Amino acid sequence: MQWNIPLFCSLQYVLEFASTNHRGFFLSIIQPFIIPKRYENLHRQGQFFVYRGDLEHPYAPGNKWHKLKYHLLEAQARQAKYIASLGGPYSNHLHAFAQTLNTHLEFKALAVIRGELHPRLTPTLRDVVWNGVELWPALRRDYKRGLHADVVKQINALYGDVYWIPEGGGGELGAKGCLDWAKHIEALDNQYDAWVVSAGTGTTAAGLLSHPQPVDLHVISALKGAEHQRADILALALSLKTMNSTQTELALDKRLFFHSEAHEGGFAKHSGSLLEFIDECNAVNPDLPLDPIYTCKTLFYVMKQWHKGDWPYRRTLLIHTGGLQGWRGYA
Repeated sequence: MQWNIPLFCSLQYVLEFASTNHRGFFLSIIQPFIIPKRYENLHRQGQFFVYRGDLEHPYAPGNKWHKLKYHLLEAQARQAKYIASLGGPYSNHLHAFAQTLNTHLEFKALAVIRGELHPRLTPTLRDVVWNGVELWPALRRDYKRGLHADVVKQINALYGDVYWIPEGGGGELGAKGCLDWAKHIEALDNQYDAWVVSAGTGTTAAGLLSHPQPVDLHVISALKGAEHQRADILALALSLKTMNSTQTELALDKRLFFHSEAHEGGFAKHSGSLLEFIDECNAVNPDLPLDPIYTCKTLFYVMKQWHKGDWPYRRTLLIHTGGLQGWRGYA
């Protein structure tokens, strides 16, 4: 599906277009997932479905648009001249950030890139530059400091009027956009007893968790050693202040199931068994492409739990967060 958006339209037009034109498309983007034969459980009955977030937006698919939209509105409200963010050389967030900003001329865009820039840019960064974003390399030890990094201070000193979007579109505004996303998804079909979503920064998970729908939320982290992230997700969900009278901290805590053991060796790494699963999944779900960082590991983890009999749900919705362009980082 191609959406013809004028190349240099206003930000408000882009926001309105995304919020109104998605609704007619939502009806066709929940699809059943066929369990690969090796992971079947003959002793239990259950259904799995995938919400195809990767099909939602022409420039910022998956969770990317939802995390960006309130940041863009805030930058516009502040009348910022410059807008900036951070990411790695294959960042899905920066790719979406660059393509979205190329649809209007309100901001000059900048991006801080983790690690030294090389003469030959990655395909992702070539797209980012082609869309008019200025790149600033950052030493890895400095990059880890996020918005407190020295390179961020240098950019602020040079430009003076910069609106910063946290890495991955994070923060309260990013989570607020994902709360809207949860409302859209729930309005389509609320007959699930569990939702499953991948986590990088945890922003998307916090937004989904803050929505007052009663299903369990399973969050599968793509990061190694991310056990602390559960508390961060819960705190961010609570900070949105969108809960009704029944949405207490205890209620959210009970609904949140966090899994930090599904990284398959570390962020962006693939085990042999994961690669085999991707092939088996593609064979029986040929119209369901999995991204290499998040959704593939999330589905793999859930299927292993199902096969062992450790997945207690009868109707599960897995939310595809996009990121297919990330495959360009692999041979």
